[in-house]
Amino acid sequence: MLSDEQRAGLADASFDLLGRVGVRLTEPEARGLLCGTGAEIDGDRVRMPLGLIDEAIRSAPSSVAIYGREGERAMELGGRSVHFGAHTDAPDVLDPCSGKRRPCREVDVGRNAALIDALPNIAYTTASGMVADRPAEVADRVALAQCLTHSAKPVLAMPVTYRSLVDCREMAALAVGGDVALRERPVLVVYAEPVSPLVHPDDSMRRLLYSAEHEIPLVYSGYAAMGGTAPMSAAAIAVQLCAESLSALVIHQLKNPGAPFIFGGMASVMDMQTTVFSYGAPEFQRGNTLMAEMAHHFDLPNFGTAGTSDAQVFDGQAVLEAASSCMMAELVGANLVHDVGLLGNATVVVPAMIVATDEMIAMLRHLVWGIDVSDETLALEVLEAVGPGGEFVTHPHTFDHFRDVWYPDLLFRAGAEAWEASQEEPFEQRVRAKACGLIEQHEPRCLPEEIAKAVQAVVTRAEALLA
Repeated sequence: MLSDEQRAGLADASFDLLGRVGVRLTEPEARGLLCGTGAEIDGDRVRMPLGLIDEAIRSAPSSVAIYGREGERAMELGGRSVHFGAHTDAPDVLDPCSGKRRPCREVDVGRNAALIDALPNIAYTTASGMVADRPAEVADRVALAQCLTHSAKPVLAMPVTYRSLVDCREMAALAVGGDVALRERPVLVVYAEPVSPLVHPDDSMRRLLYSAEHEIPLVYSGYAAMGGTAPMSAAAIAVQLCAESLSALVIHQLKNPGAPFIFGGMASVMDMQTTVFSYGAPEFQRGNTLMAEMAHHFDLPNFGTAGTSDAQVFDGQAVLEAASSCMMAELVGANLVHDVGLLGNATVVVPAMIVATDEMIAMLRHLVWGIDVSDETLALEVLEAVGPGGEFVTHPHTFDHFRDVWYPDLLFRAGAEAWEASQEEPFEQRVRAKACGLIEQHEPRCLPEEIAKAVQAVVTRAEALLA
């Protein structure tokens, strides 16, 4: 989407923004790390010189390895590798079996984690901590416990406070066999964020510093909307979000050079007809693509968004918006792509959408990956043997390679007669049936009972402290 010259122009503008305008930063340790570095500290405003930013970019790793709960390497974040993750929780859930929308409960998080565990193209779970039947102050830990217990895949956690991050780290360490194992084979990725425009809240900084100290892979990504919390310009919002993530990177690398950091920014738009901050607009998809391109420019792992929609139910709009965003993520090489299955302007998680997107991803990967050009695939001898006017159905080459074609599980390819002879289930109905079947039948690799109890004990302890 961007030329090398355009990438450089956006990068230079973000450096200029940090040097001229800077960021609001009040967290004492973060400010202390910046003393003597050439940064200008003026009240709550901090401005950063180009050399300091360049040094941080060079210090940060260009790729980050993430592991499954059982120690296998699950994702390599960097370059143009693409890994999709799905939400387990949101304020509401659209039950795939009843079709009803209701508040998300703890049991839903466990079911959705098990569903994600069953889907081959969804690489990780996301525990955002929105569980209606547990106290809001511990909901982030409740969600993480369910994800660790009911899926062996990595987890993106969104701890709300510094204290909850400490607990999340303890829970992840219990799940993988201790602090050393967690540091060497991280199963946990942590999310923290600025407040756009250009504000680093104290608690976000404390979570960033803790993650750097303990080498927990950290996503630091803002969410901004053109016309609301960013200028009404695709270039300007990209510059702003780059400045927010890069300024956090500076502090992160000052704390612990070489600690794993994932660059990001969600560049959306405020719909002036509805005032909604969109999760399905083409501007949102374009903005996420721009941020992935800038991550490639800086040679940093990046955080992406796809598989989302502003639709309130699982319908054609949801599939259209999710498919186009997944296509853009695949084409640009976004690394850690989150929010699959999150609909309704990020208010409802839809398990059926997660199942449909799993099939979309398989189809897109088959579509965009390259082809093999060799003597075998050029098949000149086959063409010569069959000759003009011949047929290839019975040729051994067809038998050897027909499995190279992608075959869908949910999409219907048969003709009209087969459709009439079938139950004539619409696509949405087939997807919901598969989602319900997986939820009921899939047996995930659950945590051993004693470890699951120890993880749950951390949640219980946090809940007791509320009293």
